[in-house]
Amino acid sequence: METYYDKLDEIKLIVEKYFTVEDVFYDAGILTFIVSEREIKENFRRLYRDLRQHGFLPNARWREGRVAIRIFRYQEPITPFLKSKRLPLYLFTATLGIVAVDGFLRSWRMGLVDRILEALLYTASIMLIIGLHEFGHIISAKKSGVEASPPYFIPGIPLYLPTFGAVIFQKEPIINRDDMFDMGFSGPLVSFLVSIAVTILAFHRAVWIPEAELAKMEVVTLPSPLLLGLMYSLFQRPGIVPLFTSVGFAAWLGFLVTALNLFPIWQLDGGKIFRSILTTRQYRIVSYVSLAILAIAGYFLFALLLLLMMSGARDIPPLDEVSPLSRRRKMAFAAVFSVLILSFTPWFAF
Repeated sequence: METYYDKLDEIKLIVEKYFTVEDVFYDAGILTFIVSEREIKENFRRLYRDLRQHGFLPNARWREGRVAIRIFRYQEPITPFLKSKRLPLYLFTATLGIVAVDGFLRSWRMGLVDRILEALLYTASIMLIIGLHEFGHIISAKKSGVEASPPYFIPGIPLYLPTFGAVIFQKEPIINRDDMFDMGFSGPLVSFLVSIAVTILAFHRAVWIPEAELAKMEVVTLPSPLLLGLMYSLFQRPGIVPLFTSVGFAAWLGFLVTALNLFPIWQLDGGKIFRSILTTRQYRIVSYVSLAILAIAGYFLFALLLLLMMSGARDIPPLDEVSPLSRRRKMAFAAVFSVLILSFTPWFAF
């Protein structure tokens, strides 16, 4: 295997193509370049692409007030199951089937034809919310030049939770804070918008009955996110209330998944969003505060699971640790908090 020493001159030429090199040395065996530039975002991205073709990765960080670019050999991630090209299809098919069964079982009050139609609409709603969420991540990753896997859907349990969502796997590190923010927020933003569309469908599919009649019926009620209440004010009819079909549950689940994903905890999309602007120490503090909020809000088991997964986890910053988050993305945090507040459903208020 070729080493730094075999490629030193070639790497030096590549770095000098994009930066003014002031010094070159080995720091604990890591080839390090001190460069004079302080604004490096775009040139660092070009450097990354160039070095990546030669089997190396750059990392930029501050060193005594100067920008230090360190060079590492690229190593393929060890993920044996990602080599199976059919596994995503198998998982998608299993999830699709379980969601369809779940929708059919939840529509037991309907006649057979309406029940089948409702199950189809429910299945399409759930799969679009989750699938487009992941494709939002994939599109953002490709835009950033990061290779990602297809979505891996996770089948659930009918009449409980038909799916546990889906995940994608990055095959390369994130280049800078802007990319980290985009890859984190793209999924929840898409699922939020799709959940709004499903909610509109749910109101049109709902059976509207007198409020007094609803009080006599044995129906399952769920705590409602703020946005669902706001949308109700647009669709409400005098003297009657909606009795939602299973499509209503799909909309509710879409908002819940969106909100939970936005919490700044490293395994979740919110982890990338908030890590793009916070230091390692600040991010860790915010993560533990978020876990406490989830536990208090009624999601104790979920918070406990995340806490167990966090233990011993490494912080993975972007390759470019020098360039700050862009002003436009800093302003977009208002949208992040808005989506979280509008979508979140605290169980303690139920």
